Amino acid sequence: MTLYEWRSAEPVRLRRIAADRELRLRLLELGFVPGTELRVLSRGLAGGLVVAHGDTRTALDDRTAAALVVRRAEG
Repeated sequence: MTLYEWRSAEPVRLRRIAADRELRLRLLELGFVPGTELRVLSRGLAGGLVVAHGDTRTALDDRTAAALVVRRAEG
């Protein structure tokens, strides 16, 4: 499942980034490292997301959110 498809307020863990090299490297630079816990804070009308990861909040467009393969975080 991708972060874009995730419809819950529950946290998820990033499994992998399914994107081209350029986008993958950019996301890694922003702290989207496999194993990181993510939480969707809000969704925009155009499909974008605001995501919390660690102490950081990042806005992602729908294409980028669809590149983040996630699984439910285990408490």
